[in-house]
Amino acid sequence: MTTRTKRFLYGVIILSVIAIVVFLFYRRNIVVVEVVVVKRGKIERTITGVSSGTVEPLRRVRLQPLLPLKIKEVNFKEGDRVKKGDVIVKLNDSEISIKLDIQKAALGAAEFRLHGTEERYRFASQNYTRAKRLFEEGIMPDSRFDEIKSQFIVAEKEFEIAKNAVTEARLGVRLAEEELEKTSIRTPFDGVISFLNATPGEVPEYLSSEGMVVSSSRVSAPETEPFCEIVDDSVLKVEVPFDEADVMVIRRGQDVKITTDTYPGKVFGGKVAYVSPVISKTVEQNRTVEVEVKLIVTGGERIPVGASVDAEIILEIKEDALIVPTNAVIERDGGRIVYTVDSGKIRKVIVKTGISSWEFIQILEGLKEGERVITSLDVEGLEEGRRAKIKQ
Repeated sequence: MTTRTKRFLYGVIILSVIAIVVFLFYRRNIVVVEVVVVKRGKIERTITGVSSGTVEPLRRVRLQPLLPLKIKEVNFKEGDRVKKGDVIVKLNDSEISIKLDIQKAALGAAEFRLHGTEERYRFASQNYTRAKRLFEEGIMPDSRFDEIKSQFIVAEKEFEIAKNAVTEARLGVRLAEEELEKTSIRTPFDGVISFLNATPGEVPEYLSSEGMVVSSSRVSAPETEPFCEIVDDSVLKVEVPFDEADVMVIRRGQDVKITTDTYPGKVFGGKVAYVSPVISKTVEQNRTVEVEVKLIVTGGERIPVGASVDAEIILEIKEDALIVPTNAVIERDGGRIVYTVDSGKIRKVIVKTGISSWEFIQILEGLKEGERVITSLDVEGLEEGRRAKIKQ
């Protein structure tokens, strides 16, 4: 190998080493980052409850028999949907039906007697009217007039007694009908059966006239568990505690976003229905205000009663706002900055922000639509002037 050839090879090797060193140095100074494009969209300023709430129906009723009778029929089961007036449970009504028949027979007899006494009273009244006129004219003797008058008074009293008997018999029929109606335990509104513990042949605990729940073995308070509960899940509500610092910005009628694990990823609507005027202290050093939210359920999906939900009250909405992810903005030296990628290099930009949510923050000054903002702020070597490679 000639000297000239050796020099050429040495030169190639040296140039290769230099190229490799330059490449490695260049590569070492490139920061791989993730970016989002600055865009326009809707942004909401919200506040979130400090803890979850539980979905409750606006109406709930607990049914209890009013008579100590055996269960004859159970027409529904737990979870069934019922309409207003549906008979959930039918009690044994055989004795009451017989009592009603007896009262109706007594009413028929009383009305028959009333008809007879009414005819006699009308006849006696007519005789008395004629006799009084004749007596006053001096045509009828005193004895005969007194006899006709006595007959009229007796007929009048019998007529009054017969009318009272009919009234009493009608009341007896009405009471028997009301007692018979009590054997049909009906739902007072449309809803769903949340609890039902009834078996044909058993005698359930019943509510006495004194308002006590009575069974064959004990007398207990009205809070004793009923044998049936109906909930109206067409209108639902939820009570959620919010931090006391938010009480001055919460208003009745504000829109609320409701989320639940029952429907992951789906957002339901709601309205603030009531804000408690009292600040409660539920946990040490944690004061909250209870907010009642009326749920707005559309379509076929329903949040089950008893489900745990999170509530987010919308305080303000900006349409067509310039937005970036909230985690792309850094608090530094009393201001806010973002890092952008411009011509392959990292650039630090001071920004002025507006309203924000968990996801996005509004940019008022410092950025333009279409610019690329770095979101991977935890990468090593992130500083202004460094070369950047965008991770696809």
